[in-house]
Amino acid sequence: MASFCNPARSGRSIGSWTSILAKALKHARITVPAVVAILACPIAARAAADDGYKLSVGDVVSFDFIDDALPAEQLTVASDSAVNIPLIGSFEVGGLTVPDALKHIRKAFIDREFFNDPHIALAVVSFRPIFVLGDVKAPGSFPYQPALTVEQAVALAGGQSTGGATAEDRVVTRARLRGTLDESVVQIAKEAVAAARIKAQLANNDKISELDLPPKIRGLMNANLLATLLPTEQRILETDQHALTTRRKQLLAGIDEVNIALANIEQLSDIQKTVIASSQGDLERVRALNKKGIVTLTDLSNAEREATTQQSHLLEIYNQASTVRRELSQLQRDLDDATQTWTHTALTELQAHNSEIERLVSVRESTEEQILLLSTLAAEQTRTNNTIAFTYQIRRKQNGQIATKVATLDDPIVAGDTILVSINRLDNALDLASRLDAPVAAPPPVQVGPSQ
Repeated sequence: MASFCNPARSGRSIGSWTSILAKALKHARITVPAVVAILACPIAARAAADDGYKLSVGDVVSFDFIDDALPAEQLTVASDSAVNIPLIGSFEVGGLTVPDALKHIRKAFIDREFFNDPHIALAVVSFRPIFVLGDVKAPGSFPYQPALTVEQAVALAGGQSTGGATAEDRVVTRARLRGTLDESVVQIAKEAVAAARIKAQLANNDKISELDLPPKIRGLMNANLLATLLPTEQRILETDQHALTTRRKQLLAGIDEVNIALANIEQLSDIQKTVIASSQGDLERVRALNKKGIVTLTDLSNAEREATTQQSHLLEIYNQASTVRRELSQLQRDLDDATQTWTHTALTELQAHNSEIERLVSVRESTEEQILLLSTLAAEQTRTNNTIAFTYQIRRKQNGQIATKVATLDDPIVAGDTILVSINRLDNALDLASRLDAPVAAPPPVQVGPSQ
């Protein structure tokens, strides 16, 4: 995790910004449609769009402590418009631009006294997708890029389909969307069961309970799917707990052995002190006898040497005791680290699973909306007029409500928009334009000739 920053530091070197750019490129995912969209607009316009773009549910952002060596974390804006920021936890960013969100996050770190001058980075990794449906050659969802227009979005979908979508096309598209929907349910279930396993670990439970599942997705999981996924996660839980328990037992056993060795050394120290006292008494008696001429100087020297030797043995015992105490301290630190590292790893994995669940739920909701729109389009009558014109509509969620407006090819779109392309009879198209107070010299509709 990042270190505390120097409050006096106000600038940043070119090398530092190069490092930030390298991280952004490393973690970016660029698809072919995204490249097409990027090439369709200038770089300067893209930068301005990023600064003005407001984050919303389903967006994925990259958060990074610039001063550390750890990779950036990818966070999904959840249904409550919040992301899980390291150290801070849930933090609402919905409705904020990236610079504003970065400023609020930085202030939160300072207000909570985590850092004096945090050096952090925030960038959008992927936006909510856009959806192009109706009379286009390849309806579906596409990655959003800033500054996209209706015309560019239709181009991503293969362009207009002059013959209209046939019943067969709609069946194929609906089947594909159903497959995406089913796949999302399985993926959500896998992430949810993994999150439940980690919650059981943190609670020191031996069994995974359905109550450990995230409440918002319990209704998506049927009994058969749960019965398929739970046994594997249960084995992982048991293996992890066994590994942690075994490691703790080994460390505790080592601590017990070192404590016994330390007690023996202390006992040896007491015995050596008695020996020193005895040798000191012998030395005093030899000195007295030497003064009386009863013993020689050699006997006195031997007595003094013996007393000194016993003192040296006591110092060696003290050094041995110091070494054993250091070993005991290291084992106790290892015991604490084993628990803390395991807990930190579990919390990090839980955060990652919850973030992925939020992303998958957003994909599921978008797919369900596409299926509903396809059903609506299928109910329309077959167009029979030989002279046709295309009309475009943008469906956009604003303040919790779905708003639909008629659009032109030059109209900009935002992440999460759904573009509906339809073929209308010419008289209907002109009538619609008049109702919208269109100018008299309105651009003519796209003429494609007689339909087959």
